[in-house]
Amino acid sequence: MDIKQKIIDFFSENGVLSDKFELYEFRQSQLDMAMQVYDTLEGKSHVFIEAPTGIGKSFAYLVPAILYAKANKKKAIISTHTINLQEQLIGKDIPFLKENLGIDFKAALIKGKNNYVCPKRLRAAMENAYSLFENDEIKLVDKIYGWSKNTKDGTLSDIEFPVLPNVWNNVCAERGICTNKTCGGHEDTECFYQKAKYEISVSDLVVVNHHLFFTLFDGVKDVDKEGYLYKNDFVIFDEAHTLEAIASEHIVPALSREMIKYHLLRLYNDRKKKGFLLSFPSLHIFPVVQNLLEVNQYFFQEIKRELFHYRNKDEKKLALRVTEKNIVKNILNEEIEILLKKLRELRQYCKSDLQENELQDYILRFGEFNRLINEFLQLKDEDRDYVYWVELSSQKEDANISLCVSPVDISDYFRENIFRGNNTAILTSATLTVSNNFGYFKKRFGAEAAEDLQLPTQFDFYRQVKLYIPKDIPEPLKENNILYNNKLKEWINYFVQMTEGKALVLFTNANLLRKIGAELRSELSEYNIEVMMQGEGISRRNLLKNFKDNTNSILLGLDSFWLGVDVPGESLSNLIITRLPFLVPDHPLVKAKLEYIDLHGGNSFMDFSLPEAILKFRQGIGRLIRHKTDEGIIAVLDPRILTKSYGRHFLSSIDECPVEIL
Repeated sequence: MDIKQKIIDFFSENGVLSDKFELYEFRQSQLDMAMQVYDTLEGKSHVFIEAPTGIGKSFAYLVPAILYAKANKKKAIISTHTINLQEQLIGKDIPFLKENLGIDFKAALIKGKNNYVCPKRLRAAMENAYSLFENDEIKLVDKIYGWSKNTKDGTLSDIEFPVLPNVWNNVCAERGICTNKTCGGHEDTECFYQKAKYEISVSDLVVVNHHLFFTLFDGVKDVDKEGYLYKNDFVIFDEAHTLEAIASEHIVPALSREMIKYHLLRLYNDRKKKGFLLSFPSLHIFPVVQNLLEVNQYFFQEIKRELFHYRNKDEKKLALRVTEKNIVKNILNEEIEILLKKLRELRQYCKSDLQENELQDYILRFGEFNRLINEFLQLKDEDRDYVYWVELSSQKEDANISLCVSPVDISDYFRENIFRGNNTAILTSATLTVSNNFGYFKKRFGAEAAEDLQLPTQFDFYRQVKLYIPKDIPEPLKENNILYNNKLKEWINYFVQMTEGKALVLFTNANLLRKIGAELRSELSEYNIEVMMQGEGISRRNLLKNFKDNTNSILLGLDSFWLGVDVPGESLSNLIITRLPFLVPDHPLVKAKLEYIDLHGGNSFMDFSLPEAILKFRQGIGRLIRHKTDEGIIAVLDPRILTKSYGRHFLSSIDECPVEIL
């Protein structure tokens, strides 16, 4: 089989796609990307591909990946960031290719183990329902049991009724609890997870999300080893601009007060008189759990007092860096050790392998909690350029408190684990370049030797877009003043009136969004323009749906709305960027990265702050034009894009279009 010719035939003007889609237009960039993917796979090398919206990148990597995997008996791993893209691949693109690629292949979606109901745990939960659940929860367990008899894949996403987390966590498959020994092999098991695991093992192509990829991957010891998740596989990371942050979360997991409290209450909840431990002889363990709940609360409050009250005057901060060992005494250590001793004594009373596995999972989990706390207080990897900080979930008195650790520079991790020789990693996204250069991403990923391909946009940006920049707005300051707020609101109002709504307004500051949003809501009501705001209790998905459905509306959004928003057509005809999206330099992780770069002879602003802001800016700009028929305006309400020398880097990072300075 001449794979290259097959790829050309699939994408050509008279090929498979052309035959199946009446309005198909040949896109040279799509074919170029597909050929680059294939050449990279053939050469066992690595590549970065910037593929702007409209190219059709999913087909461009799926077609060569499937053909190469089948011809070489390899497994293709496709890793994405968003559920939307996963659903598109599994529900639409892959079924189309199964029918039309002219080759037989198997594909599967990898879900995390706890997405699957475990029939044995479900039955055990029903048998112990009165010791585990409240009355309404028992009814829910019965409902899940009825559903489990008819479901096709046994996953949470297949359930059409609300499921309480506490109930699901007692009936789902869990690491270390559900094993081949307890659930049997794929041939004779009723276990949905074991069946899914087998289907994945015999599939040519598997789809996974980035979080699960790094959970399953867990690093490699042998530098010459082929494959990442399976022997002899290769990986394609779509939405690759999100990879660094996700990988960092998995290298050292965060730990919080509520996480420990949650698992203690699963063991035994004294107020409800429910919990896993009720199926064992007490052995005086209940008071140990109760005491640990109180000590856990006190320990984290002590950390909060020490850092946020005694050492820090700025009460608005939610995250503070830790640079001193043993900021508080680890009063949890001895209490957790007592709990672990009591849990180990219960092993002799286990009535089944499943119960023993569940007990062992608690032992491992609390042992891990203890290790993470001790390593955090000792700043275990500080000399390896790891940054330690404590983060509050909000300003509320009872806000959750988390202990966080992250590597400052993750390039060595990617260099050793992902961009290894004799393997192939393909990274693609709509935004991987800064000033038309891949150097920033390559350096951060330790992939200096990787190839790259930047594809041109398929849109006529010059015809479809006009950019406006008002020059009479004051520069945004750390503390927004009245003049700035009034001018910002005035210009937002001006551009909203220009398009009669239909505007996505992107903010970088939640307080400013709320203040200006409230004033705009009052002023725009007389024009029947609805103002929707992030942070008012409506889910992101519903906000976007309402915005799409109501063309006489505007949507004000923060960080998550700068990317992943896909609103083609009239509903989004106006994109307003209130401020150049520089990262807040006083967050402990950002500050540590800046210090690290300066310490190693770099320029932290030019080498990190500016490239990160440009990438975010490009992602925001990318929300406007999603189709060849889309048209609209972009307003940048930050005068620094004109007055600062670095402003030209923002303007040169987007495709050329008419610019009017007001």
